Amino acid sequence: MDEIIALFLGWGLVGLGIAAFTESFCSPILPDIILIPLAMAQPEHAIYYGCVATIVSVLGGFIGYGIGHKIGLPAAKKMIPAKYEEKMRIVVENNAKWAIFLASMAPIPYKFVSITAGALKINFPVFLGVSLLGRGKRFLLEGILIYYYGPKAEHIFTQHSNELLFISIGIVGVIAVVGYFVKRFKRNTLPEQG
Repeated sequence: MDEIIALFLGWGLVGLGIAAFTESFCSPILPDIILIPLAMAQPEHAIYYGCVATIVSVLGGFIGYGIGHKIGLPAAKKMIPAKYEEKMRIVVENNAKWAIFLASMAPIPYKFVSITAGALKINFPVFLGVSLLGRGKRFLLEGILIYYYGPKAEHIFTQHSNELLFISIGIVGVIAVVGYFVKRFKRNTLPEQG
């Protein structure tokens, strides 16, 4: 595994693209392992690297979604390791849109998220939107932090990763609650049509 990571790092942006694309449906190599060293080596390009990782990861997610759509939920469950099974069960039982979004930010490999979304036949534009938001939050945020804080950002990633995840989930929760009440308010204030 270390040899593959070293190879991807040696390939630079192409290696990042390959890691981000394949992690979305089959690879065990997380794009962060390539993104962070590349961005640290060239902080002035960190946001660009974060954008590339986001876009390419979501494009790879299309393949994961297609695999899940083709094989169905029972087969998808067999592909998911036991340690992620409980988290993916929550995706099935709760509001799938928000669960997919939160899972795309969490330390669950994105391939399980994309395959499960396809197996559940989540509306594809919804899958695309929540994947862009979730992946962007993860990779673009890393790029932005490295761009502005340089080597200090590495300390943020290693020491505060759980706090960042909980803060992100809290922000998403607040946005969801506000969105719900705004939607409900609009529905209640619209005149009835006869």
